[in-house]
Amino acid sequence: MKRPLACFCIFFILMVWLGLRMAGPPDDPYDEYEGETISLYGTVEKKEIKSDSEAVYLKNVSITDSSGFSGETTQIIQFDKGIICYLPKESSPPMGASVIVTGRIAGFRTATNPGQFDLKKYYLCNGYGASMKQCSWTQIDGQVNLYKEQLWKIRCRLGESLSSVLEEDDAGVLRAMILGDKSELAADIKSLYGMSGIAHILAISGLHISMIGAGLYRSLRRFTVPVVVSAFISGSLMIAYAQMTGAGTSTIRAVTMFVIMVTADMCRRSYDLPTALAVSALMTVTGNPYELMLSGFWMSYLAVTGVAVFGKAVSNGADKSLDGGHERKNKIIQKLRDAFVSGICVTAFTMPVTALSYYEIPVYSVLINLIVIPLMIIVLLFGVISMLIGLVCVHVGMITAIPCHIILALYSYICSLSSELPLSHYICGAPKIWQIAICYVLFISIIILGKKLKTIFKFAVIMVAVVILLIKIPHDFRLTVLDVGQGDCICLDSPGLVCMIDGGSSSEKDIFTYRISPFLKHEGISRIDMWFVTHPDGDHISGLVEMLMTDDMGGIAISSIVLPDAKGAAEDCAEIIALADKHGIPVVFFSAGNEAYVGMSQNDMHILCLHPVAGYDTDDINSYSQVLEISCGEFEGIFTGDATAESEKKILEQIKNTDLGSKMKNPADGIDVLKAGHHGSSTSSTDEWLKFVRPKKVIISCGKNNPYGHPHRDVLDRLEGMGCDILRTDEMGAVVIGEDKDSR
Repeated sequence: MKRPLACFCIFFILMVWLGLRMAGPPDDPYDEYEGETISLYGTVEKKEIKSDSEAVYLKNVSITDSSGFSGETTQIIQFDKGIICYLPKESSPPMGASVIVTGRIAGFRTATNPGQFDLKKYYLCNGYGASMKQCSWTQIDGQVNLYKEQLWKIRCRLGESLSSVLEEDDAGVLRAMILGDKSELAADIKSLYGMSGIAHILAISGLHISMIGAGLYRSLRRFTVPVVVSAFISGSLMIAYAQMTGAGTSTIRAVTMFVIMVTADMCRRSYDLPTALAVSALMTVTGNPYELMLSGFWMSYLAVTGVAVFGKAVSNGADKSLDGGHERKNKIIQKLRDAFVSGICVTAFTMPVTALSYYEIPVYSVLINLIVIPLMIIVLLFGVISMLIGLVCVHVGMITAIPCHIILALYSYICSLSSELPLSHYICGAPKIWQIAICYVLFISIIILGKKLKTIFKFAVIMVAVVILLIKIPHDFRLTVLDVGQGDCICLDSPGLVCMIDGGSSSEKDIFTYRISPFLKHEGISRIDMWFVTHPDGDHISGLVEMLMTDDMGGIAISSIVLPDAKGAAEDCAEIIALADKHGIPVVFFSAGNEAYVGMSQNDMHILCLHPVAGYDTDDINSYSQVLEISCGEFEGIFTGDATAESEKKILEQIKNTDLGSKMKNPADGIDVLKAGHHGSSTSSTDEWLKFVRPKKVIISCGKNNPYGHPHRDVLDRLEGMGCDILRTDEMGAVVIGEDKDSR
């Protein structure tokens, strides 16, 4: 068996991963204390700089009684997870100190919508279960970890040096690249790099270690320093560097592999990269098995595997197959070709994890990285030099930092240019497990067969694997009422038409960025055919406005925005109309009796406006909310926005006195779904209305513990009296209903 140690490590890791898949994420020991103000005893494990505070990470946490403040720490309950305390800058305890903190326990947010990032799972897998903000602390002994505290102070001082010699945006990027400090990284730059597929340059990884560690080791050896001393000095420096920068997964991987490399050189043994990679992964998993549940672990190790193992297998025999075995005369072309092949291999090998984590693929990332990665060496070199010079003379450091500024400006220009190209991003949606499995089976077959396959055939297999992975699996009609807190956001997705109704919240910020956009990308939706705005209250439009205010709208297109055709609605919706005009999006006004549909089949989506009548005049903005009847196949639902009792009465009058009723599907046994008006307020959902629509399921979109008391008890009583199945986003998160009417 080749590489038995590597095989054992991989087998062990896979067994641990399977066990964790069955067991699920770790439990949160702080759940029962959510919202309570208590005192906790713990030890300062690490610290991070945030934009307006310092995050202090406590481990070995336990609840203490009041005697802890007098120096006696009586432990009542010991927690197996740490806690993160946010304290004012320059007012945090030293590393290694034992402290008592008092504050309000706040749990991390769980994912309540498809595609939403699960912050609680992320922190639990990293060993932390809750946070405290606006808390006080008291050090109960003089114990300090001087080594870690000095590393922390060095990191802060080096960060200040970078900020003094570079412009604000450039300093934020260099602080992330060199020190692992993202507190000053501009959100637009982070987003731009991420959308272009170069966010990896913001993480400390193998490039940093090879440039700093390997460079130091080789320099010491050239000066005839004994191999043991050279290995000890360079290895110790890299371990300290990893600890100083936060010891991320990529950093630990790179440092571990570097230590194995210098140890092999010291022992006069050959260095085998695949074995070192497997051993590094095993050590990471042994330290924290739950790393296997985080995408960062897989991205880091699969990226190196893609270059060192998969890339090597693809390149074997490439020269012979591509140019008939003739020796290449132009070494530049050779290097460019090798870099291009390597880029394709690492992109393809990590693509399943990228698709599963981000639901989209930056199409031009391979080409962009051909420029970005070689220039990274210059950025890091001059960045480190400028940072060190800045400690002594800021003005000289500003001069040596000029190459960094030029290259980072080039990065931004290239990323911005690529985002304007056609198909710059492919929103693939979350792939199925079988798609990922087939993809890696094909990749592994290339690794195993190696030279037995012709290069052109290897690339054909890669192409087939990528197509299988990224193909969108069609599904039937699906209704999703997202959990946006106190607000409304509804998606109706059918094979022929995708519609949104509202998209806003009064209790949550940035809901397009963190809830709506991830959901749409998770579902593989890159275009909204019609975005209905029931009325322009903030809790119904804040996410849509946020989307329209971004230059690229998050990579999602809108074909048309539909507003209510009521008197004064155009003035009330002026901001939306102006933003839509900026993006060239048509704005349509809908009134009672207007219809929209694609195709004439029973299985096509059909939309009928029930309210308001054209020119409807009212002083209450809620009263002119669009009310829509939407059917698709066997499904029929009515969606009411914040429609009031007056609106419901007006609809019933229109059905009685006009031909509106003849256009409705109006099944004899009642509609499948009613979205309750005004978040379940008693101003809507009257007896007369409910008796007319006879809903089987009623969905109430409202925020947990909202200050309005939604849904009101009398509305719930009416619904329960009719035998309706009540589905609430504040209790179950996003409500998803398929054409078969099953909900989850």
